[in-house]
Amino acid sequence: MKKRKLKLADRLIAVIDVNKKSTLSKILSGIGGKVSTVKLGLEMIYGAGTDVVDIARRSGYDVMLDTKLMDIPSTIRGASLAIAALGPSIITIHTLGGKKMIEASKEALKEQSDRDLAIAPLLFGVTVLTSLDDGDLGEMGFKDGYKGTVIRLAGLALDSGADGIVCSPGEVRLLREEFGRDFFIATPGIRLSEDSAGDQKRVNTPEEAISAGADMVIVGRSIMQKPDIGAAVDIFLEKIKSALKAY
Repeated sequence: MKKRKLKLADRLIAVIDVNKKSTLSKILSGIGGKVSTVKLGLEMIYGAGTDVVDIARRSGYDVMLDTKLMDIPSTIRGASLAIAALGPSIITIHTLGGKKMIEASKEALKEQSDRDLAIAPLLFGVTVLTSLDDGDLGEMGFKDGYKGTVIRLAGLALDSGADGIVCSPGEVRLLREEFGRDFFIATPGIRLSEDSAGDQKRVNTPEEAISAGADMVIVGRSIMQKPDIGAAVDIFLEKIKSALKAY
């Protein structure tokens, strides 16, 4: 896969975790078109319905639909057909579902998009959630810790046709060293140095993530909890821009 060249506005994905369409519209207005993509997750989908994708797109944004798919391959194939028809630019899938599941999703996304004469959504594989650390993984029977687990899951996802990987900032450099640069890496768990980590355990700053080789940083509370969302977006874009110059 050959990655497309990213503009600065492509590199910050703003997370909108709300459950009302009116709130979504207000936040989209507050962002002011300063980023290309917004991430809509499970709270948004279940709280307000899938037409939130169309609302965001009509407001001028691409959509990362954070579905975090995981089920048997046939179920994921059907779900991916339905999701592709909504028109998101990126969807997420849990790499723990295995090779056949990821392949089924990738094939279905292309099939539906070809049918609609549209560009297929990029498929990003979620490795280990940023709310988990080595202790949590040990309780679940994982022996390699989060770094080894992320490397193995990322390799499986890329071998299965995933276009990108979702991991914490701390694993970005490892993945670049192991697999190169011909795929996207998007990192949640991004905070300003003065911000609280909340319920995420593996976090870092946007500068560190970009310097390590991340293509996109995914930011929610550190933007959405600020009184001026547009100003908060500007701060993150400036930090990303500075990191890219130094990188």
